[in-house]
Amino acid sequence: MKVIQDEIYLCSDCTQVACNGASGTVLENPDATMRGLESLGQHLVPDFDSETGNGLDGFSSAPCASCKTRLAGYRARFAILGE
Repeated sequence: MKVIQDEIYLCSDCTQVACNGASGTVLENPDATMRGLESLGQHLVPDFDSETGNGLDGFSSAPCASCKTRLAGYRARFAILGE
């Protein structure tokens, strides 16, 4: 597989669900989060390093690529893999 799309930024709620699943997670807008992640597909992968901070923005006004929230806050970089 190779990267077919990169520089996808997700808010903290969408990042949490994309990395850990939705079980037990309290989300601000669960419908938008789940629909958005579903639309990005099953080959969405994290493209950030939590130890170095590479690919993480602690405060961004960019909209989330998943739920489309425009609330400023945390964003994490992801990529989509494909053939």
